[in-house]
Amino acid sequence: MKQITVGKNTYRSISSAWRELSPEGLPEITVRWRLKHGWSALLAFLTPPVPATDRRTFKDVRSK
Repeated sequence: MKQITVGKNTYRSISSAWRELSPEGLPEITVRWRLKHGWSALLAFLTPPVPATDRRTFKDVRSK
């Protein structure tokens, strides 16, 4: 397992940090994506998910 430090606390794994820190409704996969794409650990865990109504959809943008 890979240890992760969020703020001043160190957790045994991303999963254990996610269980303790993440806001309601934030999937673990989102936290992992954020970390993989360069987000700081603190922001990755504590930024709430974007509501579905605010997400962009590409249904009409994609070329067919």
